[in-house]
Amino acid sequence: MMSYTLKLESPLIKAIRLGELLGLDNLYLKNEGLNPTGSQKDRVSLYHVNRAAGEGFDTITTGTCGNYGSSLAYFARLKGLKPVIFVPRSYSNRRITEMVSKGAQVILVEGSYEDAVMTSSKTAREYGWYDANPGSKNWEEGLSSFKGIAYEIVNRLGKAPDNVIVPVGNGSTLTGVYLGFRELLEKGITEKLPRIIATTTSHGNPIAVAYKKGLNSVPALKRVRETRFNEPLVSMIAFDGDSALQAIRESGGFVVEVPDYKMVRYSMLAKVSEGVCVLPASASTLEALNYIGECSRGEVTVAVLTGRCI
Repeated sequence: MMSYTLKLESPLIKAIRLGELLGLDNLYLKNEGLNPTGSQKDRVSLYHVNRAAGEGFDTITTGTCGNYGSSLAYFARLKGLKPVIFVPRSYSNRRITEMVSKGAQVILVEGSYEDAVMTSSKTAREYGWYDANPGSKNWEEGLSSFKGIAYEIVNRLGKAPDNVIVPVGNGSTLTGVYLGFRELLEKGITEKLPRIIATTTSHGNPIAVAYKKGLNSVPALKRVRETRFNEPLVSMIAFDGDSALQAIRESGGFVVEVPDYKMVRYSMLAKVSEGVCVLPASASTLEALNYIGECSRGEVTVAVLTGRCI
């Protein structure tokens, strides 16, 4: 099979009409939905597929509820790897069909998303597959793939923005974005660290719970309410929760919990005002614009949109 290389870079759009509606002069949208499979997960998938192929693995696996599995299957096929994707049996979405069409073996698992991840990791150990799961021994280095979002923002703006808003489920993307901005500051490329703001579902996310309660570490939740709108954000275990919580606090940021109806409203607003079509969970970042304060009208704010509408 031919060697395949790909450099991912998503557009940064100045949202003039949306900014006017929300009272902001310098609002930008970082649209990760325009990556090949429609989400920021393409960055980490590409990292793991390249690493797996480079280390001689022939099979790669993860647990997923959709986006990550489809993304991993896409890039695995390009590198000639066999993707084995574990999905909760209760989950039903066209993403499963996409995974199969991309050559993935999909294995349905009883239980939650977390159960699918743990089953995938266990199976990887048993069969000697490459483990691309959150929380695995390979995962931490993979977070570096999300640094590219920070680098692309600074390259486009010529400086670090004042505020960066990122939707949060496990906390992986936010952690990687923060590490990118911190690296840019340490290298002297930028002069400041932007305030990192997280948005998530109001129906159960461990990072939001830890932030509200002032905890030093992120707890596991016993109960959440998953819907077709909040699925990318709701979680019982945030695999990169502690690092995300630290990033939020060290940058002076905060967490905003968003109900489903507001996610839907903002996804419609983004489409009407800027022609940007994203999932409601992704559009949760726009709700945080109501919380950054009137003094922030002239500040440069970037809302990261992480998935495109289906």
